[in-house]
Amino acid sequence: MTTFLGIQLAFDLPADHRLRRGLGEAVRRQRAAEGMTAQRVAWTNAAGLLRQAVPHAVLGTWDLITPNGEAEYEDWASGLEAMAHWPQEDFGADGRYLLASVIVVVRKGSNADTTLGDLCDLPEPDWHRRATYIRLVEAMPQLNLTNVLGSGFYLAPHPDRPGFAIEVLQGEGFDYLAAVEG
Repeated sequence: MTTFLGIQLAFDLPADHRLRRGLGEAVRRQRAAEGMTAQRVAWTNAAGLLRQAVPHAVLGTWDLITPNGEAEYEDWASGLEAMAHWPQEDFGADGRYLLASVIVVVRKGSNADTTLGDLCDLPEPDWHRRATYIRLVEAMPQLNLTNVLGSGFYLAPHPDRPGFAIEVLQGEGFDYLAAVEG
């Protein structure tokens, strides 16, 4: 039994924005981190950069799936990995939006599961507020990593390439993204 948390935010960040470069470096660090100490340091860095980027978020979503989060984790991971191979034209023309995704699957009933449940226990009117996204992106460094079965941090497109056009993110296939509020 597992619990899944997925967070996805579309940031309005031009190609030369320092946060765009920083997030790209954070993804590389997170993927290279081996061992719990290195993972915690990498996630702390990523969470700090994501927190700084939240004021630039225009669209977002998050989902907490329990009790069988493994299937959702695999579904998100495979979709995000496939996006890395999209041709540039699939992102739209003259795009400036960077899509950041954080996924994690934890043991059901663990303290990490309790932490995620507490963080996500919010009234529906607060689901898409900036404060909620800040709360959620700061979750990873708070988790007891011994109970994390899988995690990932993804950016699309690659931060060195032009970003998504807003029309793409508001179109078919991304209709689950909601406007980020206040």
